[in-house]
Amino acid sequence: MDATPSILIAMAHPFLELLTEGRGRRQTPREPWRRNLLVLWFAQFIAMVGMSACIPFLPLFIHELGVADKDANLWSGLITAAPFIMSSMLTPVWGAMGDKYGQKSMVVRAIFGLGITMTLMGFSTNVWMLFVLRVIQGAASGFVASNNSFVSAQSPPERVGYSLATLQTSIAAGNIIGPLVGGTISDAFGMRTVFWFVGVMCAVSLFIVVRRVHEDRTVRAPRPGRVLGNISLAVRNPSLRTLLVIMLISQTAIVLPSPIFPYYIAELGAPRAILSTLAGAIVSMVGLCSIVSAQWWGVRSDTMGFRSTMMIAGSIVGAGMFAQAFVPSYQWLFPVRVVIGLAVGAILPLLYGELTRRSPQGRRGGIMGLASSATLMGNLIGPLVCSAITMALPLKWTFVVSAVVMASSLMLVRGLPEPRAEEEGSP
Repeated sequence: MDATPSILIAMAHPFLELLTEGRGRRQTPREPWRRNLLVLWFAQFIAMVGMSACIPFLPLFIHELGVADKDANLWSGLITAAPFIMSSMLTPVWGAMGDKYGQKSMVVRAIFGLGITMTLMGFSTNVWMLFVLRVIQGAASGFVASNNSFVSAQSPPERVGYSLATLQTSIAAGNIIGPLVGGTISDAFGMRTVFWFVGVMCAVSLFIVVRRVHEDRTVRAPRPGRVLGNISLAVRNPSLRTLLVIMLISQTAIVLPSPIFPYYIAELGAPRAILSTLAGAIVSMVGLCSIVSAQWWGVRSDTMGFRSTMMIAGSIVGAGMFAQAFVPSYQWLFPVRVVIGLAVGAILPLLYGELTRRSPQGRRGGIMGLASSATLMGNLIGPLVCSAITMALPLKWTFVVSAVVMASSLMLVRGLPEPRAEEEGSP
């Protein structure tokens, strides 16, 4: 059966929620937050499609640029990792600038930077040019942190969890659709066309954000913090410090087993002829399910509180990770991954939302930047830990370690200090 309709329905779910939720009741002065959320969802979706569309064929593109086989793996790793490393370093800077000049300006800057660098990558003549452009792409990022800061500041306080969860679904949707779009365009029109296509889509996204997103500047504090001041605040404040550590640890746990999935599926007896298809289906299952469930978790957090919601969602993810180590065949991975996907979509939105609630108003952009850096560092640390484990232990132990790491993050959640008065959004 063709899975395309199901995928499209799952992706359309956030739009349907936003478009229909306000019908049948009188609109309020705070209603523009819903329009902003819808536009930013689309803009972030385009950005995620762009950043993930070129990943599958980057090694092939490196070959096309004349890199010898013996050097291809090294260049592939450098070019893939470069934007993430730069982004983790500079996102706190862009977050602090957003607090000072407005988060909309940072969203516009990030889309513009992505569009320009992706377009220029299509004109790359050698691998060094491609590498430098990928570095610039990472340096000009900060898109996710700016969007999170903007949405959390512009949404009604009782809807922050819902808004951040909805926004998070655009990342999952973009990461699912991006490789599919990139592969299709590459096969039909050539690899360079993918970069140009993403550049055009970024231009469309930029136009929509400039014209349709409106920032309420009255919600910004008059004295925003600076980068070093934000770092000092995060280190000194027990709540912020703990939440950032939780974000780093939980993201490490989530991505830790990712590199070995194809090998693990093969070890469980998957047919070699369709191994890539099965690996792609099993991995994407988490993203699809998180799109469907993320908003529900956001609403639950808004009504029932962060701690209990995080404990439930994190426990489900940890149990699912542990269960993957002991499945008798690869077919069992499908239902286990569905369960993980239904819960994993809660983790980052919950943490971003709680950071927003506990951050002083003039520091929220900077704190969101630090949170984005923590997430990116988790994305880098997870695969490194996975490689170290597989050098000494069987593949299934990566899932056991992932479960243990997730459990350690939940211990920190249980011990999270109660919010103080100055953490409740006061400037």
